[in-house]
Amino acid sequence: MFLFPYRDENKTRSFPLITILFILFNAYLFFSTYWSDNFASIIPQYGFIPKHLLLKPTGLISSMFLHANVLHLVSNMWFLWLFGDNIEDVYGKMPYIVLYIIAGIAGNFVHGMASLFQSTVPVIGASGAVAGIMGSYLVRFPTAKIRTMFLIIIIPVFVRIHAFWFLGFWMLFEFAKAFMNPFANVSHWAHVGGFMVGVIWTFGRRDK
Repeated sequence: MFLFPYRDENKTRSFPLITILFILFNAYLFFSTYWSDNFASIIPQYGFIPKHLLLKPTGLISSMFLHANVLHLVSNMWFLWLFGDNIEDVYGKMPYIVLYIIAGIAGNFVHGMASLFQSTVPVIGASGAVAGIMGSYLVRFPTAKIRTMFLIIIIPVFVRIHAFWFLGFWMLFEFAKAFMNPFANVSHWAHVGGFMVGVIWTFGRRDK
């Protein structure tokens, strides 16, 4: 079964400038590095390596703007586009930027904790940052409807799901995957860490 959220029924009042800039910046860095001759050396140089946290702490941030392949980039940027515009709209541009960065850092840090900061495998991707936006969306807009396509074998089924259920189950699955396979190619612990920061950050705001 394949699950794809393609639209949220949640209007915004302002133009999502920061969300678009994040998407364009990530896309620019991907296409300017992926087909370069030194992409293989860029990943360990700018990715986050848990064991090298103290030697290269900047990797916590620089890794958030690199992606391994087109699917990695598109999936992250689609979820950012789907949920980010509303968070940017309701909280403002600077708080939105702060949440994005903090969630991304936290996601990488939690990923590092999973290996007790012994892993030497570099991690890249905006997954933790985007998960933070999704966690914030869950708290702020739990009853917003998410239009979703279920693909059962080859039969598409279109449904409308409350954000609480869609994002809640997404987080539960990520948590389960993180426990079952903590060292998978996909950093599920980064998703968990970023998502929880988004939830806590939003609960902590007076205007939540």
